[in-house]
Amino acid sequence: MKIAYLSCSRFYGGVEKIVVDTLNELSKSNDVALIVPKNCEFLDRLDKNVRVFEYQSYDKRYNIFLYIELYKFLRLNQFEILHAHGAKAAQIGFVLEKILNLKLVATKHNNRKGKIFNRVKNVIAVSKQVASTINQSSKVLYFGISPKIITPILSDIFTITAVGRLDKIKGFDILISEAAKLNFPFKLQIIGDGRERQNLENLIKKLNLKDRVFLLGFQDDIPQLLANSHLQVISSHKEGLPITLMEGIFYSPIVISTLAGGGIGEILDKRFIYHHENLALKIEEIYENRVKFSKLFKTTNAKFKQILTFQNYILELRKYYKGLM
Repeated sequence: MKIAYLSCSRFYGGVEKIVVDTLNELSKSNDVALIVPKNCEFLDRLDKNVRVFEYQSYDKRYNIFLYIELYKFLRLNQFEILHAHGAKAAQIGFVLEKILNLKLVATKHNNRKGKIFNRVKNVIAVSKQVASTINQSSKVLYFGISPKIITPILSDIFTITAVGRLDKIKGFDILISEAAKLNFPFKLQIIGDGRERQNLENLIKKLNLKDRVFLLGFQDDIPQLLANSHLQVISSHKEGLPITLMEGIFYSPIVISTLAGGGIGEILDKRFIYHHENLALKIEEIYENRVKFSKLFKTTNAKFKQILTFQNYILELRKYYKGLM
């Protein structure tokens, strides 16, 4: 099969990791390409076998010049499947499918509004909860990771880790504010970067937490950092099924999360779910009973270590593509 992926993002995050990892794997046996806007920042993560097309036009819904660019590339290379990730890409792909001889697949990664997914014929949802926001049948396909063998190196100081782009929707401001209420020695490290960095730095300074809260920026050793932590916190307002949760299932001794309106509740036991206003109390409860919670977390999530693997995801995705042909 000849497969092109369309992403309208320039920046690297959870969705982009799915796109990159999937294309790198598919490129071992398929002719694949990634279509992205110019000045995309994560192209160096792609395997050399993945072709790249950077469109120059603005990706506005009705920009005829954009459609001319994409039409020429897709037609010249005779792609059979166009897989769009996100609502904007799905809208663009919906038009292209009507003028090209190819099959459009669109993946919905969150439960936010996206009416276009009610119109696309072939839709993949990253969780059952996300699928429930689509007014037609869709394929639920959990992404997965390729787990590594990691030896934890725990500090004497209770270490809390959060992972994600520095964006309002990730709720890191709430996490930092709640951390200021903790009455025991701790270290909070937030992995990721983004437009909220300065605001978060100002908040850390305001709350006098410079010696306890650290913004680490992008890191390539996330599995080791999670394994070295006592607790991982997901503080998002909205999520689909975050990769950081999957990483936590394999590497973190304990993960707690908001429901975030996505598939998190399909994975985590309710004892590891909290509300923003109770976050400090939840962290203190885990701090005081961390051995018990660690054993419980391991027991309740054992089955997902079989489901949330990259190998399983690729196998199911290939089956889905073949079913379209």
